[in-house]
Amino acid sequence: MGIYKREPDIIIRNGCIVDGTGKLPYYADLAIVGDKIDYIGDLKGVKAKKLDIDAHHKYVTNGFIDSHTHSDYTIWGNPEAYSAILQGVATEVVGNCGFSRRAYVSYDNFDKAGDGIDCAYNLPGPKYHPGDMARTLDKAEKMGVGINMAWLCGHNTLRNMVGCRTTEYTQEQFDEMAAFLREAMEAGFFGFSTGLEFEPGIVSRPEEVEKLAMVAAEYDANYSTHMRDEGTYIFEAVNEFLNVIRKTGMRGTVSHLNVKYDNGVPNDYLQKSMQMLKDAREVEHLNVMCDMLPTTYATGDALAILPPWLYENGWDEARRILADPAGREKVKADCCRYWRFLQAGQWDRLLFVQPQYDRRISTTPFMELVEASGRDPFDCFLDIIADAPTLYDAGRILMQGTCFSEQTMVDSVVKDPIYMWQTDSFATTEEGPVADATANMQNYMSMTFFFARYVRDLGVISIQDACRKVGSVPAQHFMLEKRGTLEVGNFADVNVFDINELKVNATFAEVNKYSSGMDYVIINGVPAVAKGAATNVRAGKVLRHLSKK
Repeated sequence: MGIYKREPDIIIRNGCIVDGTGKLPYYADLAIVGDKIDYIGDLKGVKAKKLDIDAHHKYVTNGFIDSHTHSDYTIWGNPEAYSAILQGVATEVVGNCGFSRRAYVSYDNFDKAGDGIDCAYNLPGPKYHPGDMARTLDKAEKMGVGINMAWLCGHNTLRNMVGCRTTEYTQEQFDEMAAFLREAMEAGFFGFSTGLEFEPGIVSRPEEVEKLAMVAAEYDANYSTHMRDEGTYIFEAVNEFLNVIRKTGMRGTVSHLNVKYDNGVPNDYLQKSMQMLKDAREVEHLNVMCDMLPTTYATGDALAILPPWLYENGWDEARRILADPAGREKVKADCCRYWRFLQAGQWDRLLFVQPQYDRRISTTPFMELVEASGRDPFDCFLDIIADAPTLYDAGRILMQGTCFSEQTMVDSVVKDPIYMWQTDSFATTEEGPVADATANMQNYMSMTFFFARYVRDLGVISIQDACRKVGSVPAQHFMLEKRGTLEVGNFADVNVFDINELKVNATFAEVNKYSSGMDYVIINGVPAVAKGAATNVRAGKVLRHLSKK
């Protein structure tokens, strides 16, 4: 027996350690006591109290940190976060793109373990009261969650909570938004997010965002933005983001920095945008990063295609305009935004339109819907949106489309150190209400795809650099203390897997299929996945940010 004298709860033996820092892998044993890593070294002769794992011919890595998800929409009906843990995800940063209120399941489907605490996610509005945002963390904590969750407070949600849907706002509305943001930060939210291509943030002015960001900056928070534009005006959008960082001193993240191919802009716009961030880091010493999902297809909000004037007077008026031939033509002429390639007529790139109000449409390829309707693709698309009963329902219509080339993904997202890896996903299940609401292939496979495609199959990034992108980099950027790396004293978020066994099982034909190949996923010292199967525990923690200022 070596120098280690304790009897740990869990021992992982004979594995190839990839510690999440970017260091070269090495062979060692790892001991876990309670929720912490207690020792890394030679454990020959030491016995484990609860579980002894032989990781021979397998990697032992940090539990993956997903820097951008929307699992706050779905965790209430899927507390165990099955689709995430089965991909090795231990921690998610949620509340992105300016949204931290909407739930993808009805209140009837909320897990009963969280009953007794109401928060912004389950209250119907339109009026909200002090504490409704802050109690989000209390409700999730009482319910129990299967992954560690770090919350951001969304700008679009703040606007919705105070009834601000236009460019102008009253002082009373701003003060109320600032109060909800402040209570969120004091409760332990990690930052402030915006979604400036989406309703209602799309009509906000930069000064409004900056003033709210100033509130979050008092708490040493992170600012994450889905920028105002990812095409023609992407440079202006990047500069708007950088101005927030310049004026507040916050750490900042550009969410899913990308430029879709053949989207009406030169091919070098992405490289120039990346360089703007690098110059900000190297010349101005701003702490800015970006993130992106791994696939050549992406998910977006259908409503973001449409002009904001369409619904400024309410959804009934919007539906009237869309029903009028002249009104519809006016709308068609003003849809050159977001996925601009659609207005250019490239409807074959639109794979699915997914309204929550009709499961049949959600799971039928878009071009099949077009053929069945006998309509022009643009009209078929607008018909689906016009059938939404409310603006809220219209805002929940997602679409999937072919947006990027794989070589662009490799050259930017995979290889460039300015990028963190994210999935832009919703933690979901294979069946039930949550599965019905999230019938999107990306929710089931994105993190697995990163490692299977880019590390194993293409070999364009090393396992240690891949784990760093979902380890120490996001942990440091979001100030997730004692997470993201395999170090003694850190929380025991650990994955054990044979990379050759990682498999994406979801397809466009059969969407709701978990990925496989993770032998063990240990979260806070508790096996959430054991021998390849979920153990149905809620081992995660609701993380709370404590200001360093």
